[in-house]
Amino acid sequence: MKKKLCFVTSARSEYGLLKWIMKDVMESEEFVFQLIVTGGHLLQEQGHTIDYVKKDGFPISYIVDEAIDTTTAEGVASAMGKIGVGVAKAYSELKPDYVLVLGDRYELLPICNAAVVMNIPIIHIGGGDVTEGAIDDMVRNAVTMMSTFHFPSTKFCKMNIERMRGSKKNIWNVGETGLDSFNREELLARTELADILSLDINSKWALMTYHPETRIEINDNLNAVKACFEFVSELEEYQTVVTYANADVGGKQINDYLELSCKTQMNKVRLIPSLGNKIYLSLMKEVDFVIGNSSSGILEAPYLNIPVINIGNRQKGRHQCSNVYQCSANILELKKTLENIKTRKKVPAGDAFYWGNGHASEKIVEILKNIVSKGG
Repeated sequence: MKKKLCFVTSARSEYGLLKWIMKDVMESEEFVFQLIVTGGHLLQEQGHTIDYVKKDGFPISYIVDEAIDTTTAEGVASAMGKIGVGVAKAYSELKPDYVLVLGDRYELLPICNAAVVMNIPIIHIGGGDVTEGAIDDMVRNAVTMMSTFHFPSTKFCKMNIERMRGSKKNIWNVGETGLDSFNREELLARTELADILSLDINSKWALMTYHPETRIEINDNLNAVKACFEFVSELEEYQTVVTYANADVGGKQINDYLELSCKTQMNKVRLIPSLGNKIYLSLMKEVDFVIGNSSSGILEAPYLNIPVINIGNRQKGRHQCSNVYQCSANILELKKTLENIKTRKKVPAGDAFYWGNGHASEKIVEILKNIVSKGG
């Protein structure tokens, strides 16, 4: 009999990383595809990204809408409780054989807690990584300890999981799933992007995304994003596309600042809540540099040989390839870093493929099929 494999997605970031696994599972003969959507996907302030999920053709089995409030830690913590209630009800109705999750979002705690209590094996993608500048580290490690099957993205991550669990069982190094789109998605040309985003095709482009550092105060995050925004808005040669911060605590305050500031810089800056995975990666391919603290600058940009100005400590602890320039949120340092980027050398091949070769999803699904065939 086919096994019910239930994906749970709560944010635009991990949906882009799950997309090809979802597609391959949905088309397989071994699984019944199930999908629960919750969290930031349902927020208008995050771009209502559930619409991208629907547009990509994935049937949604259950929606858990907890009306998350990202302005305070209490609001987020309360929403996590509501997610737990909603997800438990969803599991009860869908009766999945496995639950598959990715990454380190705080929403994963109630999602996985419910699965553990209801005796549903968890498949976790992206464990063993390190991000010291965010609470994600604790969430990721907790999910690792709750999960049965593990798909880390590097040998280093695999070793971390083995050490945490005291076992090498059910751990496979498959690479970073975010790279798969470069092999499987038909990315947009520069001319198409210029039309869609109202950009000057003859101008230089940059891409900015700044998420809250969840271990520092909101005002410190606001000061950092202000410095980044002022820096890009003063660049004469560039137009910059800025995307919203995520649904972490402080994200709404950052987005409110961006909304207000971008109104005075319409010719230099384009503010878009969410580009969607295809447009985002297509744009990354065409920009001169990426700035901010998004994991995409650490994981995907090396594959494209695109330089990244990484701000602050959100990604601290992760391997940084030679295309990544660590920088503080200081205008003078940002200017100096950009000058260094202009004279940089190409990224070594070893760096370009540090996170994988763009075939992680295929590997994961083949391993899952083998697990099912053996009755695991």
